[in-house]
Amino acid sequence: MLRRRASAALAGVLAVALPACGAPPREPSRPTAPPSAAPPPAPTVVPAAAPEAPAAIPSVTPTAPPAPDPGADAFPPKRVPPLHARTARAGDGEWAPFFEGAPGSPPVGVRTTVHPDPIKPQVYVTVVALDLRRVAIHLVSGTIEPASTGVPPSHRVGRVPSEDQPELLAVFNGGFMERHGHWGMRLGPDVYVPPRDEGCTVALYPDGAVRIRPWPDLAATEATATAWRQTPPCLVDAGTPHPTLLAEPKTRAWGGAVGGAQDIRRSAIGVDPTGRVLFYGSGEWTFARDLAAAMKAAGAANVAELDINWSYTKFLTFGRPAPGAPLEVTGTLVPKTKHTRYGYVEKPAERDFFYVTRRR
Repeated sequence: MLRRRASAALAGVLAVALPACGAPPREPSRPTAPPSAAPPPAPTVVPAAAPEAPAAIPSVTPTAPPAPDPGADAFPPKRVPPLHARTARAGDGEWAPFFEGAPGSPPVGVRTTVHPDPIKPQVYVTVVALDLRRVAIHLVSGTIEPASTGVPPSHRVGRVPSEDQPELLAVFNGGFMERHGHWGMRLGPDVYVPPRDEGCTVALYPDGAVRIRPWPDLAATEATATAWRQTPPCLVDAGTPHPTLLAEPKTRAWGGAVGGAQDIRRSAIGVDPTGRVLFYGSGEWTFARDLAAAMKAAGAANVAELDINWSYTKFLTFGRPAPGAPLEVTGTLVPKTKHTRYGYVEKPAERDFFYVTRRR
């Protein structure tokens, strides 16, 4: 009976269907569901092995912020009303500073928590919102993923370029492994995997704009993009959730664990209707429909699912613990995030990722 009520409550937010993608990689052993849905206030950092010397790295960097909408509300976004009174927790929907701005100005990044399930409070999504007028988003290929025979290994450095490290704020995960759906990716002139029409495409442009749409809607501007990464079909497109989400758990369009579980850790990227605010979401014990509902509630009009499972979803913050100290991971968005101390800045990553810098 509870399952039918949950499905009925979710049916009102979902709408149009696309084909399924391949299954993602094996999920590590899953911990017991936490008794409390709220994530701890302070992130933790896991020490890493001794750093390696960084190499000179080419980068694709936006040159200017997108033109703001004169009618847009000031950053941060508006408070997110609780989706379900039964599972809401104190502080839900309240945006708290996550990345500070210049003295006297609002933060450039904020975070909040959304509980999208009407019955289970352990299902929650932590959402970060970033002001694209003051930060820039970049894409980097991993040393292995996405797999490609057409791109030389010398183009796969897997680290944040040294020239961008002084302004580095965060790194977050990219998309699925190439064999799990064959979703496309291009970085500069290098096409790692050709695009698929059904792929939700995250495209980066020279003016700093980030657009997230199905491939047919972006194909005309593909040549002007500096980079793009595809994912399974868009969770939300132009404000409308994908109706195939209603078929979960019968559909595996957005992946799941090898053992069959689909209520897992998932991640997503989204933009608001103005194109000025970028969102990243990390969901615990979530179906794809839960992630879509939380991201839409937070203000995202277009949403793409990124990688899934405990080992591959991550949002890491960076800093220097003391003047002159090496740049390192200083925190994680959610607990139990697999990472190393100098990953992405000195130790290369095997999988593609996005990174966030302050605009100079």
